[in-house]
Amino acid sequence: MADPASPILASVRDDPFRQLIFSGGGTRCFWHGGFCEVVRRPLALEPERITGASGGALSAACFISRREEKLLAVMGEAFADRGHNVSTSLEEANEDGITPHQRIYREVVGEVFDADAIEAIADGPAFQVMIAHPPTERFPKWSTFPLIAAYLLDLAVRSTPHVKWPEALGADNDLIDARLAAREGRLVDLICAAAVIPPVFNVEGWDGEKVIDGGMTTKAPIPEPDEGRSLILLTRRFRNLPQTPRRLYVQPSGEVPADKIDFTDRDKLHAAWDAGRRDGELFLAGEDAGLFSER
Repeated sequence: MADPASPILASVRDDPFRQLIFSGGGTRCFWHGGFCEVVRRPLALEPERITGASGGALSAACFISRREEKLLAVMGEAFADRGHNVSTSLEEANEDGITPHQRIYREVVGEVFDADAIEAIADGPAFQVMIAHPPTERFPKWSTFPLIAAYLLDLAVRSTPHVKWPEALGADNDLIDARLAAREGRLVDLICAAAVIPPVFNVEGWDGEKVIDGGMTTKAPIPEPDEGRSLILLTRRFRNLPQTPRRLYVQPSGEVPADKIDFTDRDKLHAAWDAGRRDGELFLAGEDAGLFSER
């Protein structure tokens, strides 16, 4: 049970979080589920605006619809019989290409978000999903090679959630109204489009434009409008957490025990979840442990 004298809880009583942001991170995003399971009630976490990038879009949708545990079960079951991350038969290769990830992800998302879940999102708080666009429509899949290099170099050198270098090469992004997508019956399409990692995945489209993983342009998509105090949940550690007024960045206390796009080990999903739970308890206790940054 959280100590009511915790400085975090005291600060929330005076200034609650009005915005909640979920970063991407593939299967590391199960850290979000464990963390939110622990902190949601003590923080009275009922944000007015929620955003997500890449796998964080799925985390955000599950938070709103309270489908986190269902996602853990469904995705775990999808991984249970897989021993490889690549297609292992001619039939599978013809259907999926070099990897079944994109198909499996869509099947999982489609199963988790039944009619009740989609209705909860359509009627829930403001919810925006970050999507990015490749530099060119002509060769969208292959034009992302320089972007990926710039993205990885940015993470290594600048080591901050707000990536800049891919945009210098022509990538741009948009925040999409996920409530509207839910009302239009396109929520599953939006969540899947937000997590397209080229060139491994096939580039999908949204409203006539090619779409790639929004996390390649920022790990922490700030809502529009940006009003009030924000809780920003990351899935990896950064050397340079921003010191920004009214934004609390929370990162894992250590490396999350899950490989970003490993779809073969359901135990790692539970390990990532448990790591999030432990960090949630540290957070509520006010123990820094390199977890957060706010000014």
